[in-house]
Amino acid sequence: MGQCVCCTKCRRQPSQHEVIVHLDEVCLSQPISNPDIPIALEDQGPSERLLVAAIDIGTTFSGYAFSFLHEYLSDPMRISTNNWPHENGMSMKAPTSILLGPDGNLKAFGYEAISKFGDLAENNQHQDHYFFDKFKMNLYQSNLSTEFILSDINGKTMVAVDVFAKTILYFKQHLEQRVRECLDSSFKLSTDDVQWVVTVPAIWDDKAKFFMRKAAEKAGIERRNLTLAIEPEAASLYCQHLPTYKPAVHHYAEKFDVFRPKNKYMVVDLGGGTVDITVHRVLENGALEEVYQPTGGPWGGSTVDDEFRALLVSIFGLEVFEEFKNQFTADVVDLLQAFELKKRFFEPDKDTPLSLKLPMSLVDHYKHRSGQDFQGLLKTKFNGEIMLIQDKLRVFPKTFHRLFNKSISCIVRHIQSLLEKEQVSGVSVLLLVGGYAESRVVRDSFETHFPNLQIIHPPESAASILKGAVLFGHDPHAIVARVCKYTYGIAMMAPFKEGLSDPRKKRIINGELICDDVFDVHLSVGERVSLYDIRTGKEYSLHRGQSHSLLEVYASSVPHPEYVTDNSCTRLGSLVLEVPPDTHENDKIVVCLYYSGTELGVSAFNLKTKQKTKTYFDFLG
Repeated sequence: MGQCVCCTKCRRQPSQHEVIVHLDEVCLSQPISNPDIPIALEDQGPSERLLVAAIDIGTTFSGYAFSFLHEYLSDPMRISTNNWPHENGMSMKAPTSILLGPDGNLKAFGYEAISKFGDLAENNQHQDHYFFDKFKMNLYQSNLSTEFILSDINGKTMVAVDVFAKTILYFKQHLEQRVRECLDSSFKLSTDDVQWVVTVPAIWDDKAKFFMRKAAEKAGIERRNLTLAIEPEAASLYCQHLPTYKPAVHHYAEKFDVFRPKNKYMVVDLGGGTVDITVHRVLENGALEEVYQPTGGPWGGSTVDDEFRALLVSIFGLEVFEEFKNQFTADVVDLLQAFELKKRFFEPDKDTPLSLKLPMSLVDHYKHRSGQDFQGLLKTKFNGEIMLIQDKLRVFPKTFHRLFNKSISCIVRHIQSLLEKEQVSGVSVLLLVGGYAESRVVRDSFETHFPNLQIIHPPESAASILKGAVLFGHDPHAIVARVCKYTYGIAMMAPFKEGLSDPRKKRIINGELICDDVFDVHLSVGERVSLYDIRTGKEYSLHRGQSHSLLEVYASSVPHPEYVTDNSCTRLGSLVLEVPPDTHENDKIVVCLYYSGTELGVSAFNLKTKQKTKTYFDFLG
């Protein structure tokens, strides 16, 4: 992320403007001239670290990948991943399941965590352990803080940032061991030789991104060595390097036609929890720019899981199913893992019923609690579309297909509305990536609902984000421009204007009429922001006698919010400014909020000392 420096060559002509801002709850009114001061963003350039290591924590599956600089320069697609063993073979990702001991220390992750938890449960030794599964979606909400807690499968709680930090630390240590095995024993990588990349959904707000960064830092990744990669952007970069075929007439690989200059395409990242959608345009030099702000929603593969759980409740009843979940937790995990495989590889055009092995604990518990004949129940309620043969639940394709309806209808409606936007006009290709895109039901639905668009499902789409994050780590400037998802600004006080200002915001301070809670806009929703922008900073007053001052940062879904208390506004947190000890009352500081990377950034410049001022966000306090 570049930092701001004051640009003395392109200042605007001074204009008189009176502002009052909150700084540590101290406010002062005074005229400020030339409040808008251009700020130049430094260009960091491509990463020259010896190793780029990416960690992708997904809702359902997670993994890591890495490549050395010399590998990237010779062949960008020479990316190493890990193979996680399981009973059906090997996979590039492992389930997002973590087992912690009674002391909170990690005992296992992924397939191993599921297996060990099952063994503990069989011996009734699991109650004092922690087992967290598919916990990423808990960050898709607005009240995140350092005290936010997660509940495990048995209802025990732990601070959420610790769960994510332990997960990142596990991958970090596993990856570092792999890297050591690749290197000569005499060669040691230093901390600053490694650029870490952690992926985040495009629809996450800034608090959730800030949370993930804090978790990574708690796992031992230093801030200067960490980049957050937007998941659909990473997938787009991966596909840009991925050949579709090799024609017989020559030996070099043809790339996707969609990546020709001036082409515009939509990336649909179909994950386990969320569906992230971005729209990119290819520039003449091959770089990409975002043309519409990221959108999406919680309509991923987990929505189908929810529908399956609802089906089980309709079969067994809510009370029986809840008791089963509480008493046979390991069987619940096994059942949902088995369903995950059926969901991913379901062939909708086949007539034969799907067989799903049910835990006998569930069937026996139902018979014990209800005293009813299970086969008779299925025949009556489901008209023969669902049957039980021994311990196999057999579901006819039409019934199984309906489990996808809610998810697909939400996705299709959203994309249809996006295609009507002026900024999205000209899109001719939908690029389907992510683990949920492996489903035939999903891909067939896209073909049906968007017959006039080219639907591309690249090979290894489930790994496209993970490997693309490595590419992004090597070249963070591959995406040269983005579109603001929100309007960002700072809460301030301004002179009260009769007839214009809201009377409810009127305050009298030091004998002057003041308007409180004004939204001072720095960036607007829908605004195009470039890596090479010269941003406009704004002057605020400092106060002596303080070591730090606070500005309150807000986001809004509308372009021109008036007050931070408007319904469209959300408080993100505080901007902390370091105040030099020799500060005089009303010394000026220029603050610049910018969003030229994947995260909201800030820089501050002290006009008196002509030096940058140390500043940082606190979005979780």
